[in-house]
Order: sequence, then structure tokens, then C-alpha cells
Amino acid sequence: MPDGGKAADVQAADVQAADLTWLLNRAAARMRGELDAVARGHGLAGVRDWIVLTALGVEGGRTQLQLGRELGVDKTTLTSLLDRLEGDELVVRRLDLRDRRARIPEVTEAGRRLQTRIAVARDEAEARLLAAFSPDERRLLRVLLTRLADSTAASGPCL
Repeated sequence: MPDGGKAADVQAADVQAADLTWLLNRAAARMRGELDAVARGHGLAGVRDWIVLTALGVEGGRTQLQLGRELGVDKTTLTSLLDRLEGDELVVRRLDLRDRRARIPEVTEAGRRLQTRIAVARDEAEARLLAAFSPDERRLLRVLLTRLADSTAASGPCL
């Protein structure tokens, strides 16, 4: 090496000194931008619609209020978002039998089909973003982020 390895040492020092919060937010912003484009390409307003559909598909039976709390979306914003998804026949809302004032949103069959199509496009977008990583690095990134996300699940919203 002409520089005696100094460039690699400087890069390693830069990585060590980097602000982890900034890096995570920057990486999330890049991912959000890609997924916003994917969601819009499939007729949704953006990644928020996709995340709500995904949350409803993963765990049903939650009221709008519970869903809003879990996602960190205020009830007015969530109502507008669900109105739009319901208007597109991707979601239906039924009365909660325990509290007739509450509504329980559910993904429709059309919503599930859209989820499947978007999941394929999401995987392609993720692959593009992670193309510089080896398969082992991608696996490790997922393991570490999953551990971080699981350890903080109750500490805040995902939107």
C-alpha cells in the first residue's frame, strides 16, 4: 500500500467516531425514500399507508386508537389515512363488539393482494440499497437491527 495503510486507519477512525443516531436516522431516511417511491408506484399515498397495511396484516383486532398509539400516529391523521385506504377498498372498519364507539380496521382481500405485490417491490428496493454488502453483512445487519428494535419496542412510534 502506498500510504502504509493510513487511509484505512482514517476510515476506521471515522466510522468509530460517527454518531450512531445520525447514521441510523440517515439510513432510515434513505430506506423511507425508497419505500415511499415503491408505495406510490402501487397507488398508495406513501410508506405510511404501507406500514399501516402491514401492521393490520400482522396483528388484527386492534382498535384504531390502539393502532394509532402503536404506530405513533395521532387519531386525526390515522382516521384520514384509514378513510383513504377504505375508499380504495384496501381496508374495512367494523364496530368493536366490546365498545360500539370504537372501530377495528381490517385489511381486505384486495389489501392483502396489494401487500404481496408491494412486499416483492420492497424486497427489490432493499436489495438495491444493500447491494454493497455481502450476504453475510446483510444477514448481520438484520440480526443487529432486529435486536435493537426488539429491545426498544415499547419506547416509541415507528412512524
